[in-house]
Amino acid sequence: MLVICQSTSATDYLFLNGKSDYSIVIQDDASVSEHTAAKDFQSVIRQISGVTLPIVTRSARKGIYIGWTPQTGVPQPKNTDESFTHKTIGNSLYIFGGCERGTMYGVFRFLERELGVHWYTSSFTKITKRKNYALPSLSHSEKPVIRQRLDFYYDALRHHDWVAHNLLNTQYLLANTPYGNMSSYWGIHTLEKLIPPSKYFRTHPEYFSVYKGRRSDKAQLCLSNASMLRELTKNLLEAIAKNPGYWCYDVSQNDNPWPCECPACQRLTKKYGGHSGAMIWFVNQVANQVKQIYPDIYIGTFAYKYTRQAPKSDIKPAGNVVVRLCDIECCMAHPLETCEKNRDFLSDMNDWRKITKNIYIWDYTTGFRHYLLPFPNFTVLAANFRYFSKSSVIGILEEGVHNVPWGEFSELKQWLIAKLMWNPYQNTDSLATQFINDYYGKAAPYIKRYYDLCQRQVSDSNHFSVKLDYNADIFSKRFIDEGMVLIQRALTAVANNSTELKRTQRIAAQLYYLKLRRNTTTSTIDGTIKQLQNIIKDDHTTIDEQGTTIDEFLKIHKL
Repeated sequence: MLVICQSTSATDYLFLNGKSDYSIVIQDDASVSEHTAAKDFQSVIRQISGVTLPIVTRSARKGIYIGWTPQTGVPQPKNTDESFTHKTIGNSLYIFGGCERGTMYGVFRFLERELGVHWYTSSFTKITKRKNYALPSLSHSEKPVIRQRLDFYYDALRHHDWVAHNLLNTQYLLANTPYGNMSSYWGIHTLEKLIPPSKYFRTHPEYFSVYKGRRSDKAQLCLSNASMLRELTKNLLEAIAKNPGYWCYDVSQNDNPWPCECPACQRLTKKYGGHSGAMIWFVNQVANQVKQIYPDIYIGTFAYKYTRQAPKSDIKPAGNVVVRLCDIECCMAHPLETCEKNRDFLSDMNDWRKITKNIYIWDYTTGFRHYLLPFPNFTVLAANFRYFSKSSVIGILEEGVHNVPWGEFSELKQWLIAKLMWNPYQNTDSLATQFINDYYGKAAPYIKRYYDLCQRQVSDSNHFSVKLDYNADIFSKRFIDEGMVLIQRALTAVANNSTELKRTQRIAAQLYYLKLRRNTTTSTIDGTIKQLQNIIKDDHTTIDEQGTTIDEFLKIHKL
């Protein structure tokens, strides 16, 4: 990254006191995303200054040129190049990169970096009005550290504009948007989707795993069955034809720990050095058939739980196979690379790297049993992204609170992840402080102190995973008492601002829920249950990934 800032003459104002002599210039052959970027630039500048810059396709004496032109003096970037440059030439500014997304990212970063525009959530963009902006002399370039970046949180999965504005490039479901040809990966745990038990189990029980001595429609598939392999491949090819446009299509184990125990599958497992070897043997055959028809498509599979270890044999994933390596068992309190609890994962990563260049990480960032429970893993995010980058992974999925609008610090965490996946060499605490100050208003000083308090509970000897529970040592009575003081001050500070109060109540829910789970009797007497109910009643969420509502929870526990 190169940044050079020099002084500018007084006449080079992009806008001054409601006036401007600048135009936004796009090329006649500008891409869809470059048109979008030009319109967004025009809209944001109007909101900041009251000035509407015209969008033109002809040269301008003073122009904001969006998209590469020969005047930049550099070779034209590849269409898919996501790097970008801000470059001043004379009185004009040139923002350019690859036409699919690079130029667009450059426009959004200019607005963020130079004019303080921040797309924090799908419903809150910080835009600060100002009377003038003197255009400096710029020569600034950036490029992403991680190639494929999927923020698996509620906003990111549903709001393509938020994804693009925060320089992400992957959608979960393929959709036509004005924000460039974003990539999408089709499917998760697809064996049961490609060979659905409801369709096949009655007529072809031999397609399904032997579990505890009998075929089961609740387990995996019998990978050694040649007829099932042909049927699955046929069904996958039909799925590709019906769902075109994904770069990778999933053929992966179901989300249960019951691989087939039949003699033929056991021989495969022994021959290919473990369950992962048998799975790679199976997926390679599917991938080879797909390649005959779709030579540019990849087939993905999981290295997950019983398949996480790389095969202990000479089998390798085919060149068009992607291995999605999951770290669900790992300690989430400390960086993967430095925690003794994560040595096995690091070993698995190194073993997979020896046999494939196509590793895609599935990482986890919250507790799925308790969406509302504090999950203080902020310090590991950037460190893990740096480790993944050093390991040359081709992409990362960061799974958090994905199926409801909010959980523990989910708005902050989702935004931090987007920032750090682009550049993990930023300071996490500085970014968090910025978000908290802008998002929580007068409650910000207390929310920041609570954020710091949460992170201080993590020591070298404290380890937790996605199964973090309410009775963990890090949640001491002292932590709860100190946290409650800060939360009450935060709530008081924003009592007259309904928007900031709602945001602050989402933080308060962490401690209300923690108190409820640790002592239901006290929580009934002191009103904690009623406070939590009131927050969730007015602002829907669930208490876990399975969708349990607070009322269902209270009914189950007779509260």
